[in-house]
Amino acid sequence: MTDSTTSPRPAAPRVSVVIPAKNETAALPRVVADLRAQAIPPLEIVVADANSTDGTPDLARELGCAVVPGGLPAEGRNRGAARARGEWILFVDADMGLEPDALEIAMRACERRRLDGISTWFKPDHGGRLLRLSLYLSNWYFYLTSKVGWAHSIGGFILVRRETHEALGGFDTSILVAEDVEYTLRIGRYGRYAYLRRPVVEFAVRRFDKEGTWSMNLKWIGVELHRIFLGEIRKDTFRYFKPGERIPHHP
Repeated sequence: MTDSTTSPRPAAPRVSVVIPAKNETAALPRVVADLRAQAIPPLEIVVADANSTDGTPDLARELGCAVVPGGLPAEGRNRGAARARGEWILFVDADMGLEPDALEIAMRACERRRLDGISTWFKPDHGGRLLRLSLYLSNWYFYLTSKVGWAHSIGGFILVRRETHEALGGFDTSILVAEDVEYTLRIGRYGRYAYLRRPVVEFAVRRFDKEGTWSMNLKWIGVELHRIFLGEIRKDTFRYFKPGERIPHHP
């Protein structure tokens, strides 16, 4: 059984999209085009720019997006959400790919199941068998653990009620790694959260290309074990960010 039904299409538009971005001129046009092509188009797209040096803010404006100052992903998402006007907020990464019915399927699931937030199944934009297998197993781990109260998410696609986001105080900016997963864990404790098997969204595996599949898998496992036994990661224990990615907060 899938998460879509033949129920009536949700009313539109009600969804604001927030995209945290740093130097994403190559990726941004595609995700914006995918969002504009949705069967339920978003109310607006807000790009939270983290001091880009490649013209990302100017390109975002040319594409019809609002632009706000960003930072590391948690801060960027919070700043974008503060600017957003929708009843729902969809947090999307700049390197995601979305089918035209992705938002419609997600909204149907939220309304039918009275959910406060969701994330969803994902696939790589390319890669060999090992990479695809590891991400397939990750999906099942996220799906099953979310069902038993240990919520997980793919940070590149999180849909949440605005009132829930505000009640939670947004993303915890003191968490350096897996802040998106901790955020959905709090959604599940506050209200109703689900990791859906549909829609399936696509994300770029450029980090796997740079660091290697085994290296990234071991890093992900280490992050999860740290969270289980030692708590959330508030120091760069795993050197998850390269020096150029450690972005100072805006005043």
